Amino acid sequence: MVSELKQIRQKQLLALLDSDPLMSDSELARELRVSVGTIRLDRVLLNVPEVRERARQMAESASNRLTSMKQDEVLGEIIELEPNRLALSVLSTNRGYAFRHTDIIADHYIYAQAATLAIAVVKEELVIVGSARAQFKRTAKVGARLMACAKVGTHKDSKYVVSVHTRIGNREIFVGRFVVEAVAASESAKSGSGNAAHSDE
Repeated sequence: MVSELKQIRQKQLLALLDSDPLMSDSELARELRVSVGTIRLDRVLLNVPEVRERARQMAESASNRLTSMKQDEVLGEIIELEPNRLALSVLSTNRGYAFRHTDIIADHYIYAQAATLAIAVVKEELVIVGSARAQFKRTAKVGARLMACAKVGTHKDSKYVVSVHTRIGNREIFVGRFVVEAVAASESAKSGSGNAAHSDE
């Protein structure tokens, strides 16, 4: 019986990490209602590294696949990237991201995380945002960890439609639909284009 409960808990642990790879041991323990020590033991048995090492490994692997941007140009840390298919980024917020005199994260940071991820997921040398629809569904508070997921939809010629969903835990806070375009560097310099259109649905 104990062994069965242990197997169920470990499956739940892996499912939680699949939905949010950067959950800490204390967060996992809270979700599964066990001690932090139990979580650490389960991780060892499952060969799952601690959160800092997971983050480092994932970011290193993802950054090696980046072509349209550099990691330091992306707002948030890219932890998963399958070019022209999907990408995940995490933004750990602090007081510097908040509106003045509040603990509410400014919406332009949420948008910028999504927009840069929409560019980063496309495997081209230079990509710009042509247009975007954005819907802010909930506010985010200082200290929240924003997980953005970008998925590439239709692709025609040099244009890609990318949807981005941002959440905190299980709560979705932002949805964006971006039309991004691969352009030649010389063309971009001539037109001076690349500003994103930002409108609430």
